[in-house]
Amino acid sequence: MAMSSTALCGAALAAETNIKIGVLLPLSGRYASAGQANKRGVDLVIQEVNRSGGIKALGGAKLDLVVADDASDQVTTAQEARRLIGQEQAKIVIGPYSTPEAEAAAPVAERAGVGVISTQASFDGLFERNYKYFTTVSMTSSQFGESYAEFVNWLNQNHSAGIKTTALTFPNNDYGKTASQAAVAVLKKSNIKVLETFGFPPKVGDMTPIVQRVKATDPNAVISIGYLQDGILLHQARVAQNYTSPPIWIGGSDAFSNDRMWQLLGDIAPKALSGKTFALAQFDNGVKTPGVEWLVSAATKAGFKDEEIDQGMAAGAQAAWLVVQALEDAKSSDPTKLAAAVHAVQLPADSPRVTMPQFENGVAYEASGKPKNPVALFVHWNEGHKTVIYPPNLATGSYAW
Repeated sequence: MAMSSTALCGAALAAETNIKIGVLLPLSGRYASAGQANKRGVDLVIQEVNRSGGIKALGGAKLDLVVADDASDQVTTAQEARRLIGQEQAKIVIGPYSTPEAEAAAPVAERAGVGVISTQASFDGLFERNYKYFTTVSMTSSQFGESYAEFVNWLNQNHSAGIKTTALTFPNNDYGKTASQAAVAVLKKSNIKVLETFGFPPKVGDMTPIVQRVKATDPNAVISIGYLQDGILLHQARVAQNYTSPPIWIGGSDAFSNDRMWQLLGDIAPKALSGKTFALAQFDNGVKTPGVEWLVSAATKAGFKDEEIDQGMAAGAQAAWLVVQALEDAKSSDPTKLAAAVHAVQLPADSPRVTMPQFENGVAYEASGKPKNPVALFVHWNEGHKTVIYPPNLATGSYAW
């Protein structure tokens, strides 16, 4: 019996009951805590979608996660990416977390024609290789750097901070160098003098020499780019040398804004993080946007504590919502069409699917896969709690200069 095209289409939709989504994250190794947080965010979204009837545009197709641990290792990442795409037939992959692992996974996905959405990779070079299937929910290194400088300008314009000279510290890797160079370029355009930039090894064991060199230059403000571990070392050295405030310290992201930083620093936290010290962040669970409020509500109902509703969870949720939106827009789980739909996604800032408030202008991507116009948050610590003070429309409080 002949069937109409409409009936055939309906049958095809009905037949697609499960769609495999690959999850490639560091569930062990150096980045395990971040990867596990990412996974929690992904789970919240997938559970919500499946509980609500699946992907309506595909006849209520449910989403099945196929999870792999990349062990915070590039070789393992490439192997697991091949397995997820080849053996498991994942239609798209959420992850990896960091830039080195993304550089291992992206070529594998590119050859197979399957999309990859990293939760944190930020190296600009990834978006200069003509990849068609790679993107990220993170700001890029250059966007981080520009954000530091723009915040300096905002402090001068709105708080008469009087910042005329700066010094920068950064990890001497692709991320740190790119972010530092971008910050310097914006500062110079603003007629703010950069006295010196200080690179340090990514696995530095003592930040005392860096702090001593910064102190010798006597800047009005210091921009410190780094990771959690070198951030702890930096704060310990600052306090030990009584060099906390002044000058003005502006740092990030994990090196200053990690939710555990106050606790990890212990007794020295008030001196290191209070005063005129500000931290760049991509997420804060106190921000009142529909997406953040959805995440807080969903995570709370699932039994997570407030401190667990963090940037890692938000990034995982954001990547998962991109997959859901792309499936709906493409009306297909074909990997090529799905990846194209991710790059073409348009989510307004007031959508409950925008869990990363850095997308103040909505979620959209350049043709290269680079996020369009993200806006960094800047927070101030007080008694173990963070207050978002910038941008003004996302502020959760104010800072008395």
